[in-house]
Amino acid sequence: MEHFLKPDLLGELQAFEEVPSRRRGEMLAATLLGVFLDQFGARCGMAYLLSNSERDGKKSLLELATRTTGGQRPANSIDHQRLLEIVSEDSPGRFHVEQSSQLIPYLACTQEIPMVGRLLFLLEGIPGSSFDAGSDSALEQMVNQVENEIQDALLISTQAQLIEEMESRIEEFENLVVENEIEVPEAVATEQEEGVDASPTLSFGSMHSSHEVMIDLFSQARRLRQSNLAVLICGETGTGKSQLAKAMHEGTEREKFPFEVVSCGALTPTLVEGELFGWRKGAFSGADEDQVGVFERANGGVILLEEVGDLPMEIQQKLLRVLQEGVVRPIGGSELVPIDVRTVASTCQDLSELVREGKFREDLYYRLAGFVMDVPPLRERAVDLPQLIASYLQEASAADATTKKFSDSAMKELLCHPWPGNLQQLKNVVFQAVLTSEGRIIPRKTIENCLQETLSERLQGERVQSTQEDLVLRIPATEGFNDIIAEVERLVLLTALRRNRGNKSRVTKQLKIPRQTLYNKLERYGIDEDEYK
Repeated sequence: MEHFLKPDLLGELQAFEEVPSRRRGEMLAATLLGVFLDQFGARCGMAYLLSNSERDGKKSLLELATRTTGGQRPANSIDHQRLLEIVSEDSPGRFHVEQSSQLIPYLACTQEIPMVGRLLFLLEGIPGSSFDAGSDSALEQMVNQVENEIQDALLISTQAQLIEEMESRIEEFENLVVENEIEVPEAVATEQEEGVDASPTLSFGSMHSSHEVMIDLFSQARRLRQSNLAVLICGETGTGKSQLAKAMHEGTEREKFPFEVVSCGALTPTLVEGELFGWRKGAFSGADEDQVGVFERANGGVILLEEVGDLPMEIQQKLLRVLQEGVVRPIGGSELVPIDVRTVASTCQDLSELVREGKFREDLYYRLAGFVMDVPPLRERAVDLPQLIASYLQEASAADATTKKFSDSAMKELLCHPWPGNLQQLKNVVFQAVLTSEGRIIPRKTIENCLQETLSERLQGERVQSTQEDLVLRIPATEGFNDIIAEVERLVLLTALRRNRGNKSRVTKQLKIPRQTLYNKLERYGIDEDEYK
């Protein structure tokens, strides 16, 4: 009787492109083992890969996956040497192994994987029974049906793991170079500069970008620069909203007049009105002389209202009147002072939502939002990272009177970070790295230390505290032993993944566990390691 894989399983195998490259082999093997257990009534299934590469003069035998039925664990009745013999056979078929006065039936099938090694599927039956005649050929037939899928998955996962191991070795070499102060020729470390100008770049003021959205933004800003239309710039903290506003002032007729900046969120409610509109001598206690407000100081030029959403409601009303009438009344004064300013406002909040909540005046919103510009966060325009890093590195090196470069692994660390603090955080990290690194090559560990505060913050919670030296996990005393162990394991895994940017080789080396053990635990706790890259 012929044995065929179910159509839904074949469709499942075709969907393995969505599985991370380094896990495709083990995931496919585990899926197939589940089918084989059901098809042949086995109690345990194991998949092993005999690698072509040798370590210490011996070929390595790697366990890819194990599946059991009824909660039974593998019998471990076959030693390592016997496994090597089985996997070396072209058609091992059916055989029995004696254990504790019982004969345990086994069914085996091997497949050659070009450039990788030899794959073994091993099924363990019920003690005292036998697999049916023809089961060995049926298993071989089923494996042959997905021969191409198996070979592709194992080749991809093996190459991904080799790349990961090579990256770890390169990093070890980089650390040796730094620790031993070995001078690297200039020609060696040019890859960073080569990739900086890979995409077309557009400049606007002090800002530069290759990102499509930013290029469109610069084009819009250029067209708006000569007008008097009020502009509202939205975006997260540190995305460059102030730089954009400053660039809109440069090269215009208003450039010969002041560019004033007011940080609305930094002013106390009692000082906001005076800072904006000024006051007259004797207007209040401490007003010993007249004070010109920012609107008067910016007369003829541009005023930037940073974080305008933080303005108190009573000030919003007075600001609206100033914008509508073009005059200001200083505190304690009776005269109206005419002003001619262009208003640019910025915010990291959703002003339209604040309007709906009654926290921001709708009429003021429309007065400020003559044209709205949204600046994307740095994590959405990663194409700009190499150029930004190179620019900040040059600036920091000039300030430190040094010439330093990032190692390849350090550069990768910078490129993979999500940068919640955007441009300002990136600049801070680059400057810190230059100042704290003693050698000419800045290693990944230096970047990791500069980013450690951010990494620790991402692990903080009601039950977790993390620092460079310690992990603290608070668990209710009522928790059972297994629950406590599981919570501790999960925390250790999450911490290691975050600190090693999802690099499995570094994680297994740090935790001193086999790669397969790491994979099993990631699957057990439902952890997606790609989230930490």
